[in-house]
Amino acid sequence: MNTAPNSNQFSQYLIGAPNAQPGPAAALPASPEVRDERALPSVRTFDVFDTLIARRCVEPAKVFEIVGKRADLPGFAAARKQAEAKIAKHPYNFDMIYDELAAALQLDPIQTAALKALEIDVELEQVIPIAENMALVRHGDVLISDMYLGHDMIRKLLDKAGLDKKVSLIVTSDGKRSGAIWPLAQANLSIEEHLGDNLHSDVEMPGRYDIANRHTGIFGLNPVEDVLTQIGLRQLAELCRETRLSTWSANPQSRTVQVVQASLNFPIMLLGSVALARLAARLGKRSILFSSRDCDSWMPLFDKVAQRIGFTCRSTYFYTSRLAKMQPSPSYTRYARQLISDDALIVDLCGTGWSLANFAATIGLRNVPVFFVHKLPAAAAYETMAATPQTCQFHSLVPAGQAAVQNTMLEMCNYATHGMVEDVRLIQDFAIPVFAEDNRSPETLAIVEAQQDCFRAGLRLMENYDLHEVFALDDASLVAVTTALYEMLSQQMELRSIYGSSHTAEESSVRRALGCA
Repeated sequence: MNTAPNSNQFSQYLIGAPNAQPGPAAALPASPEVRDERALPSVRTFDVFDTLIARRCVEPAKVFEIVGKRADLPGFAAARKQAEAKIAKHPYNFDMIYDELAAALQLDPIQTAALKALEIDVELEQVIPIAENMALVRHGDVLISDMYLGHDMIRKLLDKAGLDKKVSLIVTSDGKRSGAIWPLAQANLSIEEHLGDNLHSDVEMPGRYDIANRHTGIFGLNPVEDVLTQIGLRQLAELCRETRLSTWSANPQSRTVQVVQASLNFPIMLLGSVALARLAARLGKRSILFSSRDCDSWMPLFDKVAQRIGFTCRSTYFYTSRLAKMQPSPSYTRYARQLISDDALIVDLCGTGWSLANFAATIGLRNVPVFFVHKLPAAAAYETMAATPQTCQFHSLVPAGQAAVQNTMLEMCNYATHGMVEDVRLIQDFAIPVFAEDNRSPETLAIVEAQQDCFRAGLRLMENYDLHEVFALDDASLVAVTTALYEMLSQQMELRSIYGSSHTAEESSVRRALGCA
C-alpha cells in the first residue's frame, strides 16, 4: 500500500490560529428579569463540548459508530442520527432520543437500556481535555451547554477530563442557540466574556446581548492532522490531535514547541521507529544503541513500537558525541567496545557518520550498521581533517539529497536536558557518563522540558490507539510520509528564534574542540 502524500498537502501549516472576534450585533430588549440590587458576580462563561472537552474520535457521529460496532448493530449509527434529527425541532434529551430509537429499531426495554448505557460508556472513554481552554476556567465561572446529555453525565465527563475548578453548569436543549439563556444569565451575572466553538450559539447569540465573546476552533483537526486523515492515517491524526489538545503552556515559546512536537516531530519519530524495527529485523540485530543526546526521547517510543509489532530486542542509551568519538579516552574506548557487539545496530537522529566511522576505524571495527532518520552528505570541514573511512554501513529513512529539509530543526525538536557527553568512566564495567557543562539558559532548558513533556504525553496516549494503519504502511509509504512531515518541520522558523543562539554557540564550541572551527 502506498499512501504517499504530496508534500504540498502540508504547506501553509501555521502554529496556532487566530480566534474570530465578530463585532456586536444589534441588542435585543433588556431582560424582563428583576435584578437584585447587589452587585452581580463577575464571571466568565464557557461552552462545554469542543470548547473545554472534546472527543478522541473527533466527530460525535463516530461515537455512534463505535456503539454500533460493539453492539453488533450495523445500522445503529444511521438510526441513532435519524432518531435525534426527528425530534430536534423541539426541546429534547437523551431519554427522548432513545424512545424514538427504540420505536424505529423495535427494541425492547432491556435492549434500549443496554444501548443507552453503552453510549454513555463510550462517551466516557472518548472524552479528552482541551487544556488550553480549561486553563482559563476559574472557581465560580459558569458553563453553559446546549446538550441532550444530562447535567450529571456532563459533570462526569468534565471530571474525567480533569476539570478541577468549582464551577456551575447550566444544561439546556437550545438555550444558547435560541438565545433564551442570555437574558436570564445577564439578569444574574456580570459576564466578562463567553468562550465557545459554535459561531451561532457562542458568538452571534451572546453578541446580540452585547456580551463579549470569543470563538475557539482548536478542537478540530489542524492542517497536518487533516492530511494524515486524508491519506488513511486517521488514528495517527487523532493521536497527534489528542497530544496537542491535552498539553498547554502559557509561555508562547513553550507552546510553540509543544505544537511542533505533537503535530510534526512525534509522528516523524513514530514512523522512524517502525522503519528502524523493520531494518533491525532484516539485519538480525537485537542490540539497538540509541546515540546521546538526540535519541533521548526516541528510545522509549521505539521500545513501545517494537513491543507492538512483536520485535524482541534490547535498547541501550549509548553515551556518545563527536568529541568523545574523535578524542576517546581509554575508558571510553573500553565502554564502546563492550556495546558495539556483532549484534548491535547504532542509531542516531541525523549526521554525516564521520566521527562514528573514524572511531570504528580507531578501535578496529568494520561493517558497523548505522541507522539515521536523515543521513547528511559529507562535510568538507570534517573531511579536510580526516576522510570518512569505509567502516560503517549507513541506512537512512529520509533519502539523501532532500533539499527541502533542515536537520537542525530535527535536532532542536529532540534536545535532551543534559549536556554533551565528554567521556565515560568505567567502574567494574558500570558506565559513568561525564557531561560537559551545559551553557543553555534556565529559560531555554524550561522550553526543552516543555517539548519533552509533550513528547511523553504522546507516548502515554499511544495506549488509546492500535495504530494499525501506521504499522501496515509499506516501506515506500513510510519514506514518503516521513519526508513530507520533515519538510514541514523544516519550515518552522520559530524554532530558530527560540533555540538558534544556544545551538550555534554549542556547535561552534564543539568544532573548535575538534580543531575544525
